[in-house]
Amino acid sequence: MPVPLYVESGNGAHMRDIDGNTYLDLAMGFGSLILGHRPPEVLAAMRAQLEKGWHLILPGEAQCELAELLVEASPCAETVVFQNSGTEATMCAMRVARAFTGKTRIGVFGGGYHGTHDYALVQEDPKSTPGSLQAKTAGAGVPDIVRDTTMLALPYRDPAALELIRKHRDELAAIIIQPVQNTTPHLDNKVYLQSLRELCDECGVLLIFDEVVTGFRIAYGGGQELYGVTPDLVAYGKIIGGGTAVGALCGRREIMDLFARPGSRGVFAGGTFNGNPLTMAAGVATLRALRERRRDLYPALMRRGERLAEAVRAHAEQNEMAVTLMHAASIQCFHFKAGPIESYRDAQPANRAAEEAFYALVLDRGILLPSFHVYFLSAAHNDAVVENVAAAFIEALDDCRADGLL
Repeated sequence: MPVPLYVESGNGAHMRDIDGNTYLDLAMGFGSLILGHRPPEVLAAMRAQLEKGWHLILPGEAQCELAELLVEASPCAETVVFQNSGTEATMCAMRVARAFTGKTRIGVFGGGYHGTHDYALVQEDPKSTPGSLQAKTAGAGVPDIVRDTTMLALPYRDPAALELIRKHRDELAAIIIQPVQNTTPHLDNKVYLQSLRELCDECGVLLIFDEVVTGFRIAYGGGQELYGVTPDLVAYGKIIGGGTAVGALCGRREIMDLFARPGSRGVFAGGTFNGNPLTMAAGVATLRALRERRRDLYPALMRRGERLAEAVRAHAEQNEMAVTLMHAASIQCFHFKAGPIESYRDAQPANRAAEEAFYALVLDRGILLPSFHVYFLSAAHNDAVVENVAAAFIEALDDCRADGLL
């Protein structure tokens, strides 16, 4: 964020700060608010639940219904365990994969994001040779032993990853991958994901999809539906809570049953607010609305995302600007570097001066982008909004060019 903002309220496609300024919101709860701010059906469900209580500990009707909706939408889901965040969901996915296979290591792809627990903060070093196994940690405080002995760094969208999985099959409990990465969003991942599915079956390695962002966003059934690839486990968050804090792990019953075993024979997953009734009510209302609107909503998000990205791309190419706007339907990300960008390796180094100036210029035009430069379209962003955003982006790029930054 170019300047600190303190927000007072949100409604539809907009947020209002404490100084009375209104912004078109493209952060959308970091992707959680696919229906926009305060959609009527979700607001009504939360108000009704507040009248009944908002922290009841034991399971309720809404928790059962949300689990049923997840099982219905997710091809791999036979059982659901709720958590409080996507971070917890991926952490539990790795834990149960280790317990089920009896193996220790987890393969993670460079450029992916799986939350903030220690295991999720291990990345392939973008400066290393693809397939060299060199890894780094995202920030201090993660023990070297986690990086070096429990995680395997894999190059994203690279055939070298397949050979590494085959080579380390006896150590690997699972690999975890986002069907579409946030920072380098591509839609053409079907063949690569199919190759991973086939290889994991061959090697006795579990395949985990991190659909915290892509679930109910790139399609109602997420990456599993879009690509026709079924993982062994899938982690959810964001959209399934309707804007409240939530996580869920779904998967094959024989794996998930480990959570139900007592004591040392089972896998622990618990928390004071897991399955919170207010969260469950918001999630049910959101998924019901998405299921009802899926035939119109998802094609519209795809079309608007393509329109916005194409408008910026055409302008950048015509004016020889080193800017790439990547998109996978409603997931979009700017890179201030000429394309093509196949993975996060290709995005380095970027023009940081132009990047910082661009986001400040966009904010001056009343458009709020997330601090990590991935932004999201929602049902509240209609065609007129998308046209206005495209015009504002192009104006901001032209200003950067006029200032000698592009």
